Amino acid sequence: MIELERHIEILLLNNDCVIVPDLGGFMTHHVDASYDEEDNSFLPPLRTLGFNPQLKINDSLLAQSYVEAYDISYPEALQRIEDEVNELKMRLQNKGSYELNDIGTLALNEDGNYIFTPCEAGILTPTLYGLGAYEMRRLEEQKREAVKAQQEEQADIDTAKIIGMEPIEDEDEDDVVRIKFSWIRNTVAIAAVLLAIVLLALPTGKTEMMTRTISNLNNTILFGMMSKDTNTSPIDYKKQDIQKTMTKVDTILKKDSVKVATTVRKDSARQGYCIVLASMVTKKNAHAFVEELQKKGYEQSEVYVHKDITRVIYGNFKTQGDAYNALKKIHREKGLEEAWVYKFSEKI
Repeated sequence: MIELERHIEILLLNNDCVIVPDLGGFMTHHVDASYDEEDNSFLPPLRTLGFNPQLKINDSLLAQSYVEAYDISYPEALQRIEDEVNELKMRLQNKGSYELNDIGTLALNEDGNYIFTPCEAGILTPTLYGLGAYEMRRLEEQKREAVKAQQEEQADIDTAKIIGMEPIEDEDEDDVVRIKFSWIRNTVAIAAVLLAIVLLALPTGKTEMMTRTISNLNNTILFGMMSKDTNTSPIDYKKQDIQKTMTKVDTILKKDSVKVATTVRKDSARQGYCIVLASMVTKKNAHAFVEELQKKGYEQSEVYVHKDITRVIYGNFKTQGDAYNALKKIHREKGLEEAWVYKFSEKI
């Protein structure tokens, strides 16, 4: 059993060199504390070992340790050291290397010379006991990481804003109703005319009083809104004027009731995108609107019915980008400023 390693380790606590007769000398070296840039850590100081095979002269230090440990004579200690050195050399020749616990590894190269590799943790040293490595990053690196984190956070915010600005394509049509202002104006006008018809059937005394009310109502609502289209200013209208207006409205209603030969797409499975020019309208008004659009050159306009919702649509585009490019041109047309892009459902 080789016990050299135990005696060498103990002797190195208080000595800087321990010579093993007929083998070589183990010498200590002090390694200062250092900074590892790859791991961003400070390494503590340590004592490491070197091996010099030229130091073979017995300095009695190792032999004296054997005498005190085993209570034997000096010659007996030298003989025991010699036996262990011979055993160590045999193991080196058979296996090529031998590990000395907590000291290092001794090996033979191809030329028969000794190669010593010290223990990475160093040898036991009371003054350096308990010192360990600790991590500390450079200030420049911390600043770079802080700037990078701030940039990533800002990029997430910008991405969220962009996503929020994109149009919603798959919105539920049952929850969204789009009504053009012109439709509300026409509805109010027709309601005023119907109210006038009821009041004309009242007795004369009440009729004159209510006629003035109707006249004011017509001035502020009906004829005031119509004046935007005819470039005329509202005035006080009598019964004859109301009747003329009723006749004009009746003519418009009859014109709208004419059946227009336009194609109606109902619940057809289509893909891609189109432009909605009117939505949530009656089929009669949709046909009339399509006829008017086709006269203006929008030949691809048609009536489209989906989930009992009637729309007036234009075109059939493969990509969303093509649809928005066409939408920019349509927005320039008066009365079509509220058109929007619609994505056909893949499944009906």
